[in-house]
Order: sequence, then structure tokens, then C-alpha cells
Amino acid sequence: MISQDVVLVRYGEITLKDSWTRQNWERILAGNIAFSLHRARVEHKMEKGEGRIFIHTSDSRASEIAARVFGVVSTSPARTVASDLEEISRAAVELAGQAKPSTFAIRPRRSGVSISSEQIGRVVGEAVRTATGCSVDLNKPELEIFVEARKERAFIFTEVVKGVGGLPLGSQGKMLVLISGGIDSPVAAWMMMKRGCPVTLLHFDSRPYADAIDQSMRCAEVLADWTAGRKIDFITIPISRGIEKIASHYPRATCILCRRLMYRIATEVMEIQGCLGIVTGYSMGQVASQTADNILAEQAAVGVPVFHPLISLDKTEITDLARKVGTYGIAAETKSCTAVPSKPMTRAKKDEILMAEEELGLREIARALVKEMTVTRIGYQDIDSLQEGQE
Repeated sequence: MISQDVVLVRYGEITLKDSWTRQNWERILAGNIAFSLHRARVEHKMEKGEGRIFIHTSDSRASEIAARVFGVVSTSPARTVASDLEEISRAAVELAGQAKPSTFAIRPRRSGVSISSEQIGRVVGEAVRTATGCSVDLNKPELEIFVEARKERAFIFTEVVKGVGGLPLGSQGKMLVLISGGIDSPVAAWMMMKRGCPVTLLHFDSRPYADAIDQSMRCAEVLADWTAGRKIDFITIPISRGIEKIASHYPRATCILCRRLMYRIATEVMEIQGCLGIVTGYSMGQVASQTADNILAEQAAVGVPVFHPLISLDKTEITDLARKVGTYGIAAETKSCTAVPSKPMTRAKKDEILMAEEELGLREIARALVKEMTVTRIGYQDIDSLQEGQE
């Protein structure tokens, strides 16, 4: 409806940081937005202002594209006018005339101008009411006209597009995500990306017990679509020999000891990849291996941070997020691991599991298996040059 010439980009937590951190994260955010627009071939110019990023463009796609970038709270396609009541009123009347609502409300904000928000609401509201004959309704209006008046210009808009939120991707350290090809682990990766962490994905090839390499790779490709140009390393490591040995010696503890083997492998890969932590798709109590007792036994003496971003979410919440991310249809195809015992251990004792690990030599097995890893780079061109252009 609005004839836009700019998109207002709002961010949240960044504004709470100290000056150096704020400027750095704003630069990262602007670079990530610029890459996403460039990739969609949206012609634009970027400008950073107080608490806002301004995308100067007439392309109607820009607002939705920017809203999908981590760190963006909301966006609005807007029209720029002079920062005086007459010009603002004229633009608001035109918008109301196009929409033809029966009720409306003016939602004013101001920064660095002599006119007050109360003046904007009263004067602009009266102009719209007089010109269109529609009524003011501040509670549930058919049309909301937002006015953001600043020192040198004002912005008029009617739409606020909700952003994905979080922190700019690249503002935090890299994480190693254990990705199984199921519904949960790709969402866990996405949640850490939302908190600013680039990710490396580690998939354990457990054929013939389970075969989810294709699904995991396809999920990685979807996640790469959220990275604003950063490539994702997708690593596969064969693990079936370890599973076979574990299952033949400790059948009821197969899942727990298999996870300990995975953590030992992941710790080695972390060093190689320069990651700062391991991420799982665990949700408390969702399956037998994800009880509090078993998690303690699995992770005892691992020696590195292990993050569980989905730990308090139920399956419905995780599934909803998977649909939002775009991985649900892929992950729903994944079949269960056949190495899972019919009666898996649910209350493992930490000391017994640690003794079993030593007896099986899982550390040595892990080091040997890491040597068989393969790495595939997934994603788009590097964005460094684009980010430098925003400084």
C-alpha cells in the first residue's frame, strides 16, 4: 500500500551493549543484511543511524528479507518526508485515503525534534479525520499510521514486520553441533545461530544401524540459507565399529556409551575446527537417553562446554520451530537407530559408565575414528568484502 523509499530496521539487545561492542555488532548486522539483499539482487544503499539501520530502496522485498536476518527485531517499509507537521500530515492523509478505513490511529515517536509525540498524534490525527471522515480508535483501529520523526526527516509507515530476533550471526564464537538428521538437532543449530554463533555440523555415520547422511546434508543446506553468506563445514565420521563393540559388551548401556564415544570424537573435532562448545538437540525426558541421570553419565568428565538449547522445549514447540527453519519436512523422513536396545538404561550411574568407557577404550577409538572424517563446505561466498563496505 505504501510507496516506500526506505526500510527501517530495528534491533534490540545490541543497544544495551557498551559503545565498542555496539558499533562492532551493528557493523556485523549491517553486513549480514547487505549480503542477504545482494543475494536477492535488491538494489539498495545502507545507512546506520541512532538505534536503526536504514535500507534505502524501493524494492518491496527488502523488508521481509531483512526481517529474516539474525539480530533484526522488526522492519518497516516506509516513506521519507520532511520532519514537520504539515508534510507528515499530508503523507498520512494520502495513506488513509488509499486504505479507506473506518477507524484509524496515529502511532507517533520522535527523537531530536522540537515537536512532541502528543503534537504529532493530535495534529496529524485531526488532518486525517477531517480529510477522510473516518473515526479515531486508539484500541483496535483498522489502520495504524506510524510516524517516526527525527531531526532531519520523518518516516511514515503502516506495517511492522516481525524479525527473527537474537544476535547478529558472527558476534559470538563458533559451535560444533551434533546433527543426526532428525527434527531436533537442526533446530538446536538454528537456535545457537540465532544467538550469534556460526556453526560446524558433525554427523556420525552409523550405517547399517541408521542412515541419515542425506537428511543431515539437506538440513545443513537449509541452515546455510540462514548464514548470510558464511559457509558451514559439514563433517561426517564413521562410528559403526564403535557401536558394534559397545553393543556386544554393554547392550543396555549402548545409547549412553555411544553418546560418550560421540562426545570424545566431538572434543577432538572441536580443536581442529576452533569451536568453543558442543551443541545437542536434547529435550529433557523426550527419549530414554535424555533423562537427567543419563545426561549426567554421558557428559561426566567430557571437559568441554556442552549446550542444549532445546532442553526445556516439548516436541510440539520443537516441531513448530523446525517448520519455521525449513527443516521439518526433511528431518521427518529420518528413521530410528536399530542399535537402540529394547530396554535401554534410563537411570545410568556415572561411575559405572566411566568404568565401562575405560574398559572399552573409547578415547582411543575416538582418536582413530577422527582420522577418517570427511569435510564438505556448504554455503555461499564469503561476506568479508561486503561487511568491509559497510564500515
